[in-house]
Amino acid sequence: MNSYKNRYGDEYWFVEMKPNQYLFHMSGDSMKYCRFGGREMQESVNMNDLGFFDPSGGPFIGIGEKLPFGTVNRIQNLEEGIVITVE
Repeated sequence: MNSYKNRYGDEYWFVEMKPNQYLFHMSGDSMKYCRFGGREMQESVNMNDLGFFDPSGGPFIGIGEKLPFGTVNRIQNLEEGIVITVE
């Protein structure tokens, strides 16, 4: 499992939940100040179908972003955390 650091030095990594689906983890306090945004053409932000999330200090992750394991096509903020689905 690879880990990365944002500009504040907080470490983050992705844990495979099942094929093409990853749980985002981050150390430190950056997630306390995370921004969430809806998809284009949504009337309001749907936490089960996000357009992006952006922890303080990064990384910005949005629909269409290329990650080491695929291109993001769904982002959900669920009880277990932020789940990213890729194609």
